[in-house]
Amino acid sequence: MSEQFTIGQVAEKTGLSIHTIRYYEKERILPFVKRNEGGTRIFEYEDIQWIHLLHCLRNTGMPIAQLKEYADLTLQGDPTGEKRLEILKKQKAQIEDQVNILKTHIDLLNRQMAWYPRLQKDNVLFDEAMKTWLKEGKVPPEQGGR
Repeated sequence: MSEQFTIGQVAEKTGLSIHTIRYYEKERILPFVKRNEGGTRIFEYEDIQWIHLLHCLRNTGMPIAQLKEYADLTLQGDPTGEKRLEILKKQKAQIEDQVNILKTHIDLLNRQMAWYPRLQKDNVLFDEAMKTWLKEGKVPPEQGGR
């Protein structure tokens, strides 16, 4: 028999709240959870791995409805493998798009942060520099021919 976990232990291991785990089970996004004779949920290692996947998908923007679809397809077994793969590929593409957008934001922040020390060194007022940047889209020229 494999190791078994309580819902509290699963919450601790996965970072999800007990409420979320119960919700996922109620919505059949967590369809494999067993119960003991007393009705207490019993989780196994495979359940925790499944929850980690769900958490990943949810944290990367997958809607609950699509999580349900993915879980339903998983319950249907091997014939749905291609459809599940397509769902994962689509999610990965969306994540890659988000990463590219975030990289652009990071670049802008890095450019903004890079000119603050220069402004201090050249005694350029921050407000003046910001107005120039907002109006002209560029950092004021360096002072003293630097």
